[in-house]
Amino acid sequence: MPGTLNVGGHDIITHSGTAGAGTINLVDQAGNTILTDSGSGMSISSNVAFPAGHVIQVVYAESTTATSITSTTQGSGTSTGLSATITPVSSSNKFFISYVGSFYLVRHPNPAVSVEIYDGTSVVATENGQYGIYINGDGDEYDNHWKYPFQAYITPSGSGAITYTVRAWKQGNGVTAQMSSRISTLTIMEIQQ
Repeated sequence: MPGTLNVGGHDIITHSGTAGAGTINLVDQAGNTILTDSGSGMSISSNVAFPAGHVIQVVYAESTTATSITSTTQGSGTSTGLSATITPVSSSNKFFISYVGSFYLVRHPNPAVSVEIYDGTSVVATENGQYGIYINGDGDEYDNHWKYPFQAYITPSGSGAITYTVRAWKQGNGVTAQMSSRISTLTIMEIQQ
């Protein structure tokens, strides 16, 4: 049956419906619902304020599609074919971006590749140095397969949905992302500030 638990003049739990059925709400002092149990699971309201450092949401993407990297210029890299879309709960939060890419570099005296994270308008994260993978060789280096880890901690560029794309640029001869169906992954976590 419907009812309310009141403590100190404040409704803290409300129940609607009949005995054994209905919705139970946990309410804060301002009367905002913060937790709802409808019988099929509990949900947390957007009224809840999480502490700083809390992970608010996570998006994940992966690719095994071989993609040729043709760009040789930082800031205008070739898409690796890997992207993820996330809508920030708050534009004042931060995004922790974690990328692990698979690259194949063909024979060249000094093959190299680097990545950048592009938000559709600008590059929001990239290597500080020239290349993330650089092989200082003698010309006999070939069939090089590398796992490339890259992480960044950024502020979202807006409040709507943002698609982050991993792009790359190279030095030397052919560079391929996800060669022979090797996997590359992209994880974006929104962190409460």
